[in-house]
Amino acid sequence: MADSGTESGTSSSTAAAGEEANNPKLCIRTYRPTDREHVDYLFYSTYFALVPEGVKRKLLSPTVWVLWVGVYAYLLTIVPVLLHGMNMPSWVDFALRIFFTVSWALVGFSALFFYTDRFETVDRIEAIRRNDLSDPEIYYLNYNKYEKVDERTPGHFWILEADGVLCGIIGLACYNKPVIDSRPHMEPTWQRLGRWLCDRYGFSMPSMLEASEPTETSIFEEATPPHTALLQRMAVKYQFQGCGLGSILINRAMIWANDHDIQTVNAVTNELQGTAADILQKRHGFKLVKKIRKGWFGQYEAHWTCNVNTWMEKNQQQQQQQKQQ
Repeated sequence: MADSGTESGTSSSTAAAGEEANNPKLCIRTYRPTDREHVDYLFYSTYFALVPEGVKRKLLSPTVWVLWVGVYAYLLTIVPVLLHGMNMPSWVDFALRIFFTVSWALVGFSALFFYTDRFETVDRIEAIRRNDLSDPEIYYLNYNKYEKVDERTPGHFWILEADGVLCGIIGLACYNKPVIDSRPHMEPTWQRLGRWLCDRYGFSMPSMLEASEPTETSIFEEATPPHTALLQRMAVKYQFQGCGLGSILINRAMIWANDHDIQTVNAVTNELQGTAADILQKRHGFKLVKKIRKGWFGQYEAHWTCNVNTWMEKNQQQQQQQKQQ
């Protein structure tokens, strides 16, 4: 009997420990300066994970297929030229066509992945890391370390922890004036890609690819209207995705907005952030305002908006329904 009781107690303790492991303790808190490196790593690691989605969007772009078919057709016309004057069996022509088809499919896909990863995604990440994520205390919490702040904005930046481990971030930004881009001047992606190809293969540099000085100041973010905030930088660690933590972060930001007289919350997503767009629209009632094309290969920006009072009413109704159940 004593052994049976001990075994039962041990089993209960093991089950309880397993349940605690499967249900980590969540904590949402304000950003601290010591979080900077962890926030930076979480942001760019989760953003780079979106590269396959960007490649998928490009594969849906008609422009990509027009270019691919055009180059493919040119490669097929080379086959008779290569075989002209050569006494080759008839199957060689067919084999070369198969070779060019497979090779160009692999090269084209690799080029899309390389362009999306090394140029587009890096550009977006560096723009954010050099600006608002360079110091969230200044951009979100209004802790200006260099000059006196006359009026504090109700922005904020949150950290989500699971058992003390940082697993999510989100920011609510309010800007009284336009935010100047802190990055050094950068030419368009096609110019930098062209220069890279010229340097890589020793081609002469055309004048259109040469570096140029900026003619005007670059704006990273426009000023937000009164009683309006911008929801941004939502990221959840990969192993915690699909557990509803994104909605927990959004809920915290929306409740903060309601408590600080923010009437409208806007958000911007791009072609890589389809999952985030679905969360905003389907779970939190954000409405699509406009969709702006940002390139010829499926790139776009989707602008969303949500009325805070309407969101609060729906949230309270959902909580009441859950209590009744």
